Amino acid sequence: MGDALRILGTIICLPWVIDAAIRRLLAGAARSWRAPITGAGSNTTRWLVIIPARDEGAAVVPTLESVASAAAGLAVDTVLLLDGQDEAATEAAGSLAATIVVKPAPGPSKGAALRWFAEHHRDRLEAADAVLLLDVGSRLTPGFFLGLGWSAGDTAMQAWLRGVGAGVGGAASLSENAAQRWQDRGRQAMGWTVELRGTGVVMTPSLLRNIVPRLRTSVEDTEATLLLAADRVPVVLAGEGAVVEDIKPSQIADAARQRSRWLLGKIGILVRQPRALARLCRRQPMEGLATVCGLLSRPLALSSLLRVAAATAYVLDAIIGNGELAPLLVAAVIAISVLSDLALFRRASPTPWPTFAANAFRITLSWFGAVLLLPQALLGWARGRRN
Repeated sequence: MGDALRILGTIICLPWVIDAAIRRLLAGAARSWRAPITGAGSNTTRWLVIIPARDEGAAVVPTLESVASAAAGLAVDTVLLLDGQDEAATEAAGSLAATIVVKPAPGPSKGAALRWFAEHHRDRLEAADAVLLLDVGSRLTPGFFLGLGWSAGDTAMQAWLRGVGAGVGGAASLSENAAQRWQDRGRQAMGWTVELRGTGVVMTPSLLRNIVPRLRTSVEDTEATLLLAADRVPVVLAGEGAVVEDIKPSQIADAARQRSRWLLGKIGILVRQPRALARLCRRQPMEGLATVCGLLSRPLALSSLLRVAAATAYVLDAIIGNGELAPLLVAAVIAISVLSDLALFRRASPTPWPTFAANAFRITLSWFGAVLLLPQALLGWARGRRN
């Protein structure tokens, strides 16, 4: 391997290694996380729950029913925001305690639907103290609103997610659980912005009106996290009693369709939000470095394979080069980063090793499928069917 190729390989691997090191740092900081005080003030908060949906049909019913159950005795205004006409969803939701609002021209994204709602239903937003965003397929657990720990001084909050699904859905759930427990707790403990995860997101109405006009990609949660971090707006984790059950796609093909949107959106953030990235790096250099490396290193299922391949290439280079030390050192650092990630995710998985390996294989396949489906994701709001 020539010197130029070695340098290029090291530069490519550097964000992956830094990302793994930051994940380990956050896992250590997570031990000092303190949950918010729950219950206080939550029973007097005027809530607006917005559930964006596009061609979901009767699948909206379990989500709406869970909101109605969790909202009993509280001031909760529920809106089913249809991105285009959906007669099946309208009929299914007709008997439930929700207002149906239709965005006439569908597309191109969930962020666009929320932007339209903020522009055309400002009075409804202003009548609320806090807004909860939910995806179709998400269900609130009993006592959700009282368990949040939302208070008058809060601006943004992420609820805890509990994934429901088998196969690749189970693997995705474990990954999300690990991220919230080992990374988001650590982010809050270090004074960073907790990552928003699309569903179970709470904001003040004024903050929502400020953020949604600035969303430009298909991953509105990651993009909003970046914008809030760049603006130094605090986002915290909810109390652990506020749980959103989120149904994950169980089939690899459905998961791949969903992940193709994520991949396209992450590329879009680098292209469409350079000023926000620069502002974050200037104001919070460490958090900015973590954000940039995260965008360049995810999904971990693919970057882990690439790290293993890179470490192997450096070992072979050392052997061919008569035992040169530098390639071996680079290989060791890369290998340690992979083992560190493996240990973190293994801690979040109570399953036997064969099941853990099978789940990792499924989720890796779904990401390979997502790469192949990127052209389809360019056409609009790509969502995977949930089982």
